[in-house]
Amino acid sequence: MQKRKRLVNVLIAGTLSVLVLTVFLAFRGGNTAKTEAGSSDEAAAVELLGEYETDIAALQAQIEGLQAQNAELRAAVSAMQARESEYQDQIEIANQTISELSAQNSTLTQGRTGFPARPGGHTH
Repeated sequence: MQKRKRLVNVLIAGTLSVLVLTVFLAFRGGNTAKTEAGSSDEAAAVELLGEYETDIAALQAQIEGLQAQNAELRAAVSAMQARESEYQDQIEIANQTISELSAQNSTLTQGRTGFPARPGGHTH
């Protein structure tokens, strides 16, 4: 349960970080392009913005991949929980059968008062 919660928290933190970074770069990139006077500075600002967009796209792809993996893991956990429930039911049935057989066995052994006589008789 802790690992699942940790994974959800990491995904939330990553998503929020990407959103904050996107907003920051959007406003920063717009201001940088407007305030820079030189054409070489503008080109450098555009290149930096392009690199950030590539990084953002890569981060978004990672987040989508992690979300898909999270969905797969959730499905696997659900399947395992269903199997566990089935196994518990089978274990309970097996324990009940063992108890019944033990009760029958003890009833049979209590009904005997000694060793059975040998057939054909044995005399000394």
